[in-house]
Amino acid sequence: MMRSVSVSDVSSYLAATGWVRQPEGWRGAAVWVHDGDHEILVPGADDLADGPRRLREIFSLLARVEGRSAEDIASDISSPMADVQWYRAPIAPMNGQFGLADAVTALNSAQAALSAAARAALSGPRPVFDGTAPKEVRDLLARVWIGPIVPSADLLTVRVPLQEEDPGVPPLARRTLALLQRATLLLREASAEVHRTGDISVFDGMVRDGVSADLCVALARFAGPDPGTRFEVGFRWARALPSEIPAQTVVFEAESGTLLRRVAHRLRRLHREGASVTGLIGTLFDNGGEDRFRVHVRGQVSIGDGEPRGSIWVRLPDEAAYDAAVDAHRNRYLVRAAGTLMDVNGRRELIATSFSKVVDDRSEES
Repeated sequence: MMRSVSVSDVSSYLAATGWVRQPEGWRGAAVWVHDGDHEILVPGADDLADGPRRLREIFSLLARVEGRSAEDIASDISSPMADVQWYRAPIAPMNGQFGLADAVTALNSAQAALSAAARAALSGPRPVFDGTAPKEVRDLLARVWIGPIVPSADLLTVRVPLQEEDPGVPPLARRTLALLQRATLLLREASAEVHRTGDISVFDGMVRDGVSADLCVALARFAGPDPGTRFEVGFRWARALPSEIPAQTVVFEAESGTLLRRVAHRLRRLHREGASVTGLIGTLFDNGGEDRFRVHVRGQVSIGDGEPRGSIWVRLPDEAAYDAAVDAHRNRYLVRAAGTLMDVNGRRELIATSFSKVVDDRSEES
């Protein structure tokens, strides 16, 4: 890590964290002072023979001043264009290592929380996110990296590089972390209110602020098994792109895991998504038993106010509708179905309350 840290990186970090450069140097090194109690000598160039030793001394002093690991500070210094999120939790590393099952859960949960926040920041907040995440979100997640994981810090650290986008518009990564911080703050405040009043409906109005069932489940996993123990979520902003939003550490008290799972269930139950599809039938299915009158439609799928999809399984209301679907499939008529989305055998299906052939508008196979 030290090899990737430059003198200019160190200087910009010190300036951003309250250190003051003195007017006069010492033997070619810049002198930085913090609150009059600590002094750091920053080499005048990157290629000095004793440069690595000087950097180790700098990291060691900063670790004492900030109460963080030298490795974590070195990572911050070398990545000026990355926002940081971290978790201190039962499933996060302890003494620099964690079990395989906890590691998988922690990494999947961190990714799920970021994905839910990014989708809300990009496309607007929703109680539940359905289907594959948009490409912009997948690209953002592909840039995220973890670490360092060190014995002196019982943390899972997530670093989210920022990419310049439209001038004057914060990058999606920054909008994602800002939304995620606000959502976790609201969840913590609402959790405290529920413990006082017992009224879980306080969470219903938080969807507009980025709270979703997906996010609640991701955070609940950090609490460990029900009822869940205390855990923390923290945020720091990239120094190369300062934020007016204060960085926060959000603490969820014991038993928050159970409550967040209840909230996720409530948001899913309240969010019975309406959906419709117009397109061509590609597959018909009727096994003559319990699983009957299903068709797979490719075309334009609209799911509430969510992202569009290209195909969906439709469960038709009765045999007459299925007969009409068979005729539409044979003659290549467009069909239109509308109803409610439901999870059936682990698959998202449109339970149609209306179904019709669009006789006057035929479409050729694309």
